[in-house]
Amino acid sequence: MSNPPVIQLAARRMNPPPAMPKPVPNDREAKTIALCVKYCQLLAAMDVGFEVDPTDEQIHANRGNHLPRATRILPKLVGLSPHMVTGAAPLSAGELAAKAAVAQALYGFRSGEELEPAEALFMRIFAGEVAGYLAAQAEQAAEARRVARSV
Repeated sequence: MSNPPVIQLAARRMNPPPAMPKPVPNDREAKTIALCVKYCQLLAAMDVGFEVDPTDEQIHANRGNHLPRATRILPKLVGLSPHMVTGAAPLSAGELAAKAAVAQALYGFRSGEELEPAEALFMRIFAGEVAGYLAAQAEQAAEARRVARSV
């Protein structure tokens, strides 16, 4: 019988993996995208648990408490919404894409289920954010046309 491999902890400590940069405290875009990614990751983890669990009752599938943790993210996304603050800049294209992914992944849209209250609130706010983004894009396009005409 051979000995198990020795893990060289000292070497690992000397060359730690690079840390993920944390979002700047006032960086709404980074916070929004990070929360959207976390929401989708939690739902994906739950889905994989149900795919892998071979028991009839799937008693092991949701051990990580993924859905309640994901649901707690939605009010945070609503709180970061520029639609909730008068005069705030509209969503960036990155924020809009990340929130669209959340809207597509919402648990309440699966199998014809009804939206939970937090999901319904997120969708109402998201609709306003999309309208704000489109209005800002239209305003930028109109300004570009005015500049082009004046040249």
